[in-house]
Amino acid sequence: MTHERRWPCPRPVCDRRTAACRPVTTPARTPLRSARAARCGSPLVGHRTPGDVRLLAQWMAEVLVGRRRPEAMRDFVAVPVREELRRLRGAVPCELSPRLERVFHQPHPPASLEVSAVISCDRRARAFAFRASREDGRWVCTHLETDLSRGSG
Repeated sequence: MTHERRWPCPRPVCDRRTAACRPVTTPARTPLRSARAARCGSPLVGHRTPGDVRLLAQWMAEVLVGRRRPEAMRDFVAVPVREELRRLRGAVPCELSPRLERVFHQPHPPASLEVSAVISCDRRARAFAFRASREDGRWVCTHLETDLSRGSG
């Protein structure tokens, strides 16, 4: 018994002699086509976080666990963010180098991104978010929020 006799293609438009079956469109493969998506930008557009943004998030995570000095990031963070990083340096206890579990981003018109990241340290996950703007060919963090600074301010 062949596979075609046992498991025929359930879609009537699928004709194996003329064209290969295409996978069904799913929300993960198909961008939203609503008025909200047109207004705000589809969350799936450019869904892969740029490498230099992910690297910036990794550096910020290293500052938060105390493995990098905020001064080393002076070209990549605005002055208020650098002061916030100085205050928060080493606030996340982590025996090993921090590992970014997830990094998400969303375009923020006209030319910036909102990025959120989750750090995995020991047995605890911590989160932070920042806004980055493109300046002189590099991403610069202009605003920072962490789960540590939520209560203060």
